[in-house]
Amino acid sequence: MHEATLVFGPDQGLIGTLTLPAARADAAAPCGMVLFNAGVVHRIGPHRINVKLARELARHGIPTIRFDLHGIGDSLGADGKLSYQQQVVRDLQAAMDTLQDAASVQHFALLGFCSGALPSYWAAQQDARVRHIILYDAFSLQTGKSRRRFFVVRLRNHGLKTAAFALYLRRAASLLGSLPQWLKSKLRRLRVEAALPVDDRPSKAQLAQGFAQLTQKGVHVSVLQSGADFSNVNYAAQIVEAFGLDDAPIPNLRTALLASIDHVMTSINAQRDFTDWICADLLERQTVVVDQLPNPAHHSPPTPDPAHAPD
Repeated sequence: MHEATLVFGPDQGLIGTLTLPAARADAAAPCGMVLFNAGVVHRIGPHRINVKLARELARHGIPTIRFDLHGIGDSLGADGKLSYQQQVVRDLQAAMDTLQDAASVQHFALLGFCSGALPSYWAAQQDARVRHIILYDAFSLQTGKSRRRFFVVRLRNHGLKTAAFALYLRRAASLLGSLPQWLKSKLRRLRVEAALPVDDRPSKAQLAQGFAQLTQKGVHVSVLQSGADFSNVNYAAQIVEAFGLDDAPIPNLRTALLASIDHVMTSINAQRDFTDWICADLLERQTVVVDQLPNPAHHSPPTPDPAHAPD
């Protein structure tokens, strides 16, 4: 395995770290993996999960690049000429270009961690090199069944004693008191959302349609949910039901609830479970058959920027 940190992109404003497997003369990598920011977290990811995942993938022969989008971490700010959607897609394409040059891979998987889900989804729609997107903890997926399950658990925890009923009454009174302010906030949010381009805020129905279109083009889509928020997702079939796909499943769409892990994978066990799931999903569903690829000459990794140590 070899790691090198470098600057790249049209304006040389992006900072990323390549993790390349040891050179093998007998096989080409099936794909490359692109890892990037979750929210405003540096490219290493929460609890350095991107670093750990990249190194584990390298042991399986998968090269990766983990990088900071414009305006986050070590990368420079964007010039503001592009919309957010256009900018993040261009950043992801620049990362794919860089990994393609370094490792001779032609196809890519993108890990959309939380806020990174929509950029991954947009890039898959616009760039045919993207063959696999993994969308993690990205959507509000409540259903009638999940709300009932959540209510039952809360009821079981608090019980039916006098003190519990007093608690329910206090909370009901609090909710009623805050209702006018909640309605004002809701109306304000709806007005703001109505002014946004539709593509920037796809509904679950639009996402389901988009997933179907991607899978028809041969893209693997994985929607992965942690067990961090029981009020949002609390049973495995819920993800499919929330997208309205329980009666019309989409080929090449995989969903999973990892109930044992929290959103940012605080524990070592949670990090291991997450990494194992990503590696298995990527390796089992790789879309490029290795022996159909040309045998590339080994590429020497780019010269690292001395100002940045791999991380």
